[in-house]
Amino acid sequence: MKDFKYIGYPLFIILISGLLYQLVARYISGALGSTLLILIRVCALFSFGMALNKTTRRHMSVWKIVVSVALTIFLVLYELGAFALPILSDFLSFFGVGGFFICMLYILCGYLFVD
Repeated sequence: MKDFKYIGYPLFIILISGLLYQLVARYISGALGSTLLILIRVCALFSFGMALNKTTRRHMSVWKIVVSVALTIFLVLYELGAFALPILSDFLSFFGVGGFFICMLYILCGYLFVD
């Protein structure tokens, strides 16, 4: 049972989020569909990062939780197009921060949220 927690739970998150993503992509179109796809991806990556943390909470550090949640909300709003900052776009493109690296940040935020 302990192995399921470490291996099965992240795999379960991958399978369920992939199924949900495909259902939304197939049956919901337009702006609502693209918004839901982004939100499903963010929730799946964040929960995947949470599932990767094998330890229990060692320190009740509020700052890690606040920073991870704030960064996640900021990135979600940026991806949804709630704001457009040309300086931020130039900065992110200069360092090569695109879709894949933003996904890695979501996973890191989920990991830090649990830690």
